[in-house]
Amino acid sequence: MPAPPRPALAAPRPAALALGLVLAVFVVDLNLPLGVAAAVPYTFAVLLALRVPAWWFAPAVAGLCGVLTVAKLELAPERGTTEYWKILVNRGLALFSIGMTTVLGVLRRRAEIARRRAEEETREHLAALAHMDRLHAAGQLATGLAHEVNQPLAAIGLQAEVAARLATAGQSAALAACLEEIAEQAQRAGAIVKALRRMTAPGDAHAAAVDLNEVARAVFRVIDWEARRAGADVQLQLKDSIPAIWGDRVQLEQVVFNLVLNAIQAVAGTAGERTVRVETGAAADVVIVTVRDTGPGIAADDPDRVFERFYTTKPHGMGVGLAVSRSVVEAHGGKLWAAKEPGGGAVFSFHLPAERGD
Repeated sequence: MPAPPRPALAAPRPAALALGLVLAVFVVDLNLPLGVAAAVPYTFAVLLALRVPAWWFAPAVAGLCGVLTVAKLELAPERGTTEYWKILVNRGLALFSIGMTTVLGVLRRRAEIARRRAEEETREHLAALAHMDRLHAAGQLATGLAHEVNQPLAAIGLQAEVAARLATAGQSAALAACLEEIAEQAQRAGAIVKALRRMTAPGDAHAAAVDLNEVARAVFRVIDWEARRAGADVQLQLKDSIPAIWGDRVQLEQVVFNLVLNAIQAVAGTAGERTVRVETGAAADVVIVTVRDTGPGIAADDPDRVFERFYTTKPHGMGVGLAVSRSVVEAHGGKLWAAKEPGGGAVFSFHLPAERGD
């Protein structure tokens, strides 16, 4: 993880800078003839005031600047050789500049607030859609996962009975083996349940250092039963010691889960080889994950079409899994794409920027 930044020196607040600039411009304006348009720099004070979060501060500063611009006519009436109508024009232009700067700045602030609100609503919508997709995928695997968890639980019960008998008979070596088997099966069941709960849990994104090899292994534990039910051979070809990436583990597990589940479902209906291969690697400053399958390939002429929302070739598919996956990858600063394998099948790959250390 990158080292935390050193605390910077406290910068002057925009409010103090804006008021200080108003005072400085007013003092200079007082010491110059009326013919000099010294009030125009008030617009810079308004620009600084617009950076203050309080909505009323910038209009208040603009009003103060306008009052001081007009007050100069009475406080220092010396005009030198400049005709009075030119002085009024200069003052009028200064007031116009202050007013237009304020109006445009307020409009820009409102547009910025609206943009941020729209971005927040988009993030919330994406999170809700991603959660719905995870629940849909989990529902597809519910029966298989129940069976998968039931196996280690049954093994735990059986081994516990055997351990009780061995303890009575005083066979310590066999008893230790039974207890070891109980612990292993319990950890297996716990890992499956934990991975499923993590994948289906709603909530805001939580960024941390993520090992994509661990993500692939976690997805493999959850999806193993579906692979065996489809007769698919899921192979993990994970490169050792790949760099960590910075992101949300749950969202990245969802991306890998969607790609692997799609690959398994693609090879399930084929008569030949049913292989799904998950690969990880690193190149330059990115970490790459690739999912290959020996299925019928991508039906669309344009591989990018499969990422369109609600586009699906499955009878009961929602058509959001790949769209959500691409959105998640792009939100992490990466790229997800699809391609046809020359010998048949499909390949989906995505890369994410590696976390930079010190």
